[in-house]
Amino acid sequence: MSRKRTDLVLTDYYEPHMRGHNFANNPRNNMQNLTERMIQRVLTEMCINRFKWENLPDSVDERFLELELFYKAIVVYYRNKDTGKDLAVRGAGSGMTNFNDNPTSFTVIGANMQSEILGMDECVPIYANALRCPDLDIVLIYSRKLAALDRTIEINVGNMRYSKVVMAKENNQLSWTNINRQHDEGQSVIMVKDTLDMSGVGVFDVGVPSGTVSELLIARSKMWNECMGLLGIDNANQDKKERLVSAEVGANDQQVEATRNIGLKARQLAAAAINEKFGTKITVGFLTDGSEDESSDDEKEKDGDV
Repeated sequence: MSRKRTDLVLTDYYEPHMRGHNFANNPRNNMQNLTERMIQRVLTEMCINRFKWENLPDSVDERFLELELFYKAIVVYYRNKDTGKDLAVRGAGSGMTNFNDNPTSFTVIGANMQSEILGMDECVPIYANALRCPDLDIVLIYSRKLAALDRTIEINVGNMRYSKVVMAKENNQLSWTNINRQHDEGQSVIMVKDTLDMSGVGVFDVGVPSGTVSELLIARSKMWNECMGLLGIDNANQDKKERLVSAEVGANDQQVEATRNIGLKARQLAAAAINEKFGTKITVGFLTDGSEDESSDDEKEKDGDV
């Protein structure tokens, strides 16, 4: 006789402290959680690829730099005394602060959690923005909202496909199940026995009202554009039927530009301080969508290739 396998971690460690909670598999929650993680991944990728650093030393990893700024809002740039190489690593302010509320020293954390305390004359902090707060909260909040909308759209699309509930006698339920299956398969003609009792059959319409899915898609698009605006990424309102007037376009461009400058200014200030202290020529800019393609097209037109 085979014994049923149990999850010892679940039964012995978690369940005693989580009485009353349902540990059963929930496909609805699983799909929404999966969608939320997917949106988090997409938005995170977009966040860490907004800025383009130029002339960074080979010892500085741009991907790691932007990831740390995204999650922790601070990276400490310094020149290692042992190797003579410039490094940009995770760190945090330590010690006293000056009159401007700036730390007077920083603790940098390297491989194997080895830490070192550096004075302001030995390093330069790179902040994500003036408030020195990460953009992670934007991604977490909007990924949850967008995942909820995606799940709502999916449910409503399903209700459009299965919009009827049939109430029949118990001895006819199998017949109605077979009818529904053949309808699902796309059978052109559905054959039933003449013994099928059609009396007492009730049909209830649970379908969604016309236009519901379209309205949800528009709401999702607007929420996505709102998220892009908070991240400083250009977002065009494609759902308005009328053409945007120049004033509306200019207002949106100004908002996007202002949001971009939040993160860009903090990085540019850090780059200028690094160049002054260590003699580098580091620059940073916002990697706008299509900027490279537009410049290449302009060059082609000058050369007469277009």
